[in-house]
Amino acid sequence: MLMSEMQNGPGVRASAQLLEMRDEDLIVLVQQGQRKAYDILVTRYKNRLYNFILKMVANPTEAEELTQETLIRAYIYADKYREIARFSTWLFTIATNLVRNNIRKIKRRPYTVAIDPAPDEDKMPVDPVDNSADPSEDIQRQELADLISEATCQIPEKYRIPFLLREIEQMSYEEIQEATGLKLGTVRSRINRARTRFRKAIKPLLKNETLLRELELIENRTATERENKKGDQ
Repeated sequence: MLMSEMQNGPGVRASAQLLEMRDEDLIVLVQQGQRKAYDILVTRYKNRLYNFILKMVANPTEAEELTQETLIRAYIYADKYREIARFSTWLFTIATNLVRNNIRKIKRRPYTVAIDPAPDEDKMPVDPVDNSADPSEDIQRQELADLISEATCQIPEKYRIPFLLREIEQMSYEEIQEATGLKLGTVRSRINRARTRFRKAIKPLLKNETLLRELELIENRTATERENKKGDQ
């Protein structure tokens, strides 16, 4: 058999097909006992879950443990998933509940804030690596990311969860309603309050004028998007 034929055998083709499948179809295969489908979902969501949870608990070790527990529960209770919601919504519902339980436990013991950054290997780059990019831009982005994390940690938990699901995970208000169990009006109200608190928290931290202008651009873009959505309704 030719090497090319071996490399393009049934197993390789099957794996390639799995990689192209929707999350919702993959979880159905997990329900049928296909472990490879679960592994692909883990690859897709591990970093997203970790970064979301880290912004809630501010402790890399706890964030890693909660990420693992979320993924384990998704596997154990895979048969409970039904495609009445996106898989991501269902998965982040599990994560949100675990985070809430963890925060309740933390409130019962002396509170500490971890200042160590997340391990580099657990960070998911937003953009592909550009070797031609100006190193100073990378430093600036990282500085802004650190300030955003610091400001986010100052938002109370009940506002922070829907805020992160909206701004980081880009969930719709209806999906956040499902993930948190809140009423739709409460979701909107808490996100708006979180945005206000976030702006108040981050602006004093932005001593770099370039970063401040970048934040203002983000705010203006968000306001424009809200106005466009109102016009579409």
